[in-house]
Amino acid sequence: MTKSDVRLIACDLDGTLFGPDHLLSQRTIAAVQHAVAAGIHVVAATGRSTTSAVPRLRPAEVITTAVCSNGSLIHDMLSSETIRFPIDPAHVNRFFAALTAIDDRYAFCWETDHGNGWDKSFGDIAAIHEDLGDVPGLAMRPTGEHHTTKLMVRHPEITQEALRDNLVPLLVDPLTVSTSGVQFVEVTGEGITKASALAHLCTDWGIDPAQVIAFGDNHNDAAMLTWAGHGVAMGNASIFATEAADEVIGTNAENAVAVFIESLLARN
Repeated sequence: MTKSDVRLIACDLDGTLFGPDHLLSQRTIAAVQHAVAAGIHVVAATGRSTTSAVPRLRPAEVITTAVCSNGSLIHDMLSSETIRFPIDPAHVNRFFAALTAIDDRYAFCWETDHGNGWDKSFGDIAAIHEDLGDVPGLAMRPTGEHHTTKLMVRHPEITQEALRDNLVPLLVDPLTVSTSGVQFVEVTGEGITKASALAHLCTDWGIDPAQVIAFGDNHNDAAMLTWAGHGVAMGNASIFATEAADEVIGTNAENAVAVFIESLLARN
């Protein structure tokens, strides 16, 4: 692809655009700024909520749109307006009930338009998770009056991909279950992924998916990498991302996204 073929770059953050320190390097900031100057939209696509994603993106200055919470939110960083794709409240209720009836050791965390909250047995993770913090904004489990954008689930004996594989057959409704390298799994609404949110943006902006390059490193990036015209997995990516991608590049520790963008912009 040449730069004239590309109208949008969608990029995961942790393990991808961010370095191992979970920050933007100066080289990455420069590459992103040059891409935007060349007329290419650059959009963040992350599992993070706006709480932690927005401050970490501000140094780039030109990234003004963030797909957050694995596609459940599209946040305009200029206007602070947010489009939400919440989980059906009935699905939320059945999710809690079905899993608890099978094994009461499952613990839950929830992200809603009224704040985040978590079960007591999720508290140790919440305390160290940048998106959550020490004090819940919504201490009770969400009800129909709340717009729940993401649920998180943990189990004391099962983690990451094994936990996802364990949960999927237990679901009463067709929810989307993904992992991002942490010990719990993340649940969004039916068909809600980073790809679905990016497709929404592309419809609004008149961009064909063939004109999109997407970068990612984990299970929650796979749908995005498959959907984009050109999917790029990091050298540090999981097997789910590499199998979904068209190309594998270097690692986030090597500023590989910046290197790719620099090369793209140099092509006629």
